[in-house]
Amino acid sequence: MTSEWRLINLGEIEWIDTQAIYHALALVQDQFDTPNTLLINWSNKPFVCVGLHQIIDNSIEKEYIKSQNLPVVRRGCGGGSVFLDSNQVFYQIICRKEEYNFDLRNFYEFFLRPVVETYRYFNVPAEYSPINDIVAQEKKISGNGAVTYGNSRILVGNFIFNFPSKEMSKILKVPDEKFRDKIAKSLEERMGSFSYFLENPPSKEEVIQKYIELFQEKIDVNLEIGTLSKIEKEKIVEIRNLYKQNEWLDYVEHEKRTMIQQKIMGGTYFTFSERKFHGGLVQLFIHFENNQISDLVISGDFTISPPLILSELQNHLIGQEVESTILIEKIKLFFRDKKVDLPGISFEELVKLIIDTYKKIKQ
Repeated sequence: MTSEWRLINLGEIEWIDTQAIYHALALVQDQFDTPNTLLINWSNKPFVCVGLHQIIDNSIEKEYIKSQNLPVVRRGCGGGSVFLDSNQVFYQIICRKEEYNFDLRNFYEFFLRPVVETYRYFNVPAEYSPINDIVAQEKKISGNGAVTYGNSRILVGNFIFNFPSKEMSKILKVPDEKFRDKIAKSLEERMGSFSYFLENPPSKEEVIQKYIELFQEKIDVNLEIGTLSKIEKEKIVEIRNLYKQNEWLDYVEHEKRTMIQQKIMGGTYFTFSERKFHGGLVQLFIHFENNQISDLVISGDFTISPPLILSELQNHLIGQEVESTILIEKIKLFFRDKKVDLPGISFEELVKLIIDTYKKIKQ
C-alpha cells in the first residue's frame, strides 16, 4: 500500500538551516508523530560541517577556516568533516522508525535507491557502495549519514554538481603541510560529480524533479507538497540557536581532549589512538591505570544510533579490565540492552583497537 509523505522543497536557504531543520523535524516527529517528510534544499553560502562525534581540533584547520570567514557547524548525525556549498543539493529524509525499522546498513541501501537511479537517469554510472556511499567508476558522488532520534529516523545526503576538492583539502586537518597536496590529489582522484562525468550537466531543478519522481516510485510513497507547522518552526529556531552555541560546537572537546600519549608513573598511561574501519574512523583517548580503563573518550567519523549514546558506552567501559573476552561481552550486552547500531564496526574490532592501544603503549 502506497504511503503518504510530505514534500518540502525549500530551495536555497540559510547555511545553518540546512542542518538544523532536519534535526528539528526529527525531534518533533518523535514527540508528536508528524508526517514522514522529504526535505530538499541547498546552502546560500559555503560552510564547514563536522560530524556529531568528531573532535574539531583533530579534524579541521581552524585557523585557515577563520581566515576565510567560513562558518562551522556540528550537525546532528555522524560522519566526517566536509566543505559544503551551493554546488550540492541536499535531500533529507525524516521518517517514523516503526515504519522503516531496518538496521542502518539496510536503511541506507533502501533509501539510496532513488538517488542511484537519479544519477543513472542523467547517464552517470552510479552504484550503491556499502555502507553509506554512492560511487561511479570508483569515484564517490554522494555522501550520506543517518541517525535515529527516539521514534524518528533521519537520512541525509547530497547530489554533487561540482566538487570543491582544493577547498576541501584546505579545511581538513593534516599532520604536516607536506601532505596537503597529496590530500588534494587524492580528493580529485576519488571524488566525482555531475560536472566531472557530463559535458552538459543537468540543472538543480532537473535533478530535483527526477529525484522526486523516482523517490515516489522506488520507496512506494505519494509525496504531497507541504509546509512547516508552527511547532516545527519553533523547534527549528531552538536547534538553530543550539548550533550557534560554543557548548554544542565543542561538546566532544570538553571530554578530555587534552589527553596525550605519555606514561606518568608505574602502570598509569594516557594515550591517543585511531583506526579506520569499514564503518568509519574511530579515535580513542584512553587513560589506563594498571590493567584497567580509568577514563575513555570515543570520537570519529562513524555512524551510531542512538546518536548520543557514546557517553554511556564510555562510562560503561570505565573500570573494566583490559582483557578481550571481558570487553567484548561488556560491549555486546550494552549494545543489546540499549539497541545500539554501529554499522561497519564490530564489537571485536572496537575491542581489538583498545587492546592494541594498550599493548603498544606498554611496549
